[in-house]
Amino acid sequence: MFEMENGMSTQEPCPLCGEGHVTEQVQEAETEYKGHKVMLPLHYKLCDHCLSDFAGTEESRRNRRVLLAFRKQVDGLLTGTEIIALRKQYGLTQVQAARLFGGGPVAFSKYENDDVAQSEAMDTLLRLVRRSTTSFWELIEEKGMSAEFMTKKPVVSARPKPVCIRLEKANENPAAAVYNPREFRQFAHGEVQCKP
Repeated sequence: MFEMENGMSTQEPCPLCGEGHVTEQVQEAETEYKGHKVMLPLHYKLCDHCLSDFAGTEESRRNRRVLLAFRKQVDGLLTGTEIIALRKQYGLTQVQAARLFGGGPVAFSKYENDDVAQSEAMDTLLRLVRRSTTSFWELIEEKGMSAEFMTKKPVVSARPKPVCIRLEKANENPAAAVYNPREFRQFAHGEVQCKP
């Protein structure tokens, strides 16, 4: 719809016949890729006078994005939605993600909008970082981006570190055993090991 100066809307004129008005249409169309068939939405415009149907710039963009998302799925690549989730998982902007992973200044915008399919190597790197926070932080250091992330998130080990506390006995009297906080602090910082 077009906006007029007084705030009322008017229909978009047909660019083909010039007499009719066009409306947006969506129709399901079967698509096949590498032996996989699926019904995908097909966006187009239809003239009410000459009955011509065509895809404008916006409709063509939508159709390409839907088709590419389907092809990425068939090829086993992360979809745009999955890439957005990965970027948000670490609180990255698109610019930071492009610097961190490579691919150019607007690569992530294109990956996330399904305008372009990422390479297999890029996809493998993204999957590794999605699965491993340790890999993410190592990549941040490797790329010299640590300053942008003021506080490094700690990686919690699945197995907690055992803590041993040795009690010192006073005159062989078990009731007089004393806890030595200094020895505990040394152990906690790895300066001493457990002793029987």
